[in-house]
Amino acid sequence: MMHNRTRTGEKGLVLPFAPRPRLPPSRVSMSERILMLRWADEARPLGVSAVRIHEPEPGDDPEVGSFVLVYQKADLWAAWGVAMGANGYEVWRPGSGVTVGRFETLREALHAIRLVA
Repeated sequence: MMHNRTRTGEKGLVLPFAPRPRLPPSRVSMSERILMLRWADEARPLGVSAVRIHEPEPGDDPEVGSFVLVYQKADLWAAWGVAMGANGYEVWRPGSGVTVGRFETLREALHAIRLVA
């Protein structure tokens, strides 16, 4: 705490404001959720059957952030994954672990899936 003098010479107490807690950058925002759900609806004719958002839970590896799994019709395992990170979005194939690419925006990452699907 600091003491400052006011214009009239009286002492005043300056309280520092604590920074507002922020979600880790790898969390899925509400606008990203909406974008993914709209994308899934538009991609249904291309064979996308579901999009599942996975958020980190207590006890999870801190290196693993939020990610999305994209399922295609008649598949039991996810066909695509999108990992959210501080430096963008990584698209990968869960079945093989192969990284398809890294993208600056979620829209670009989802577009890459649509182009390949």
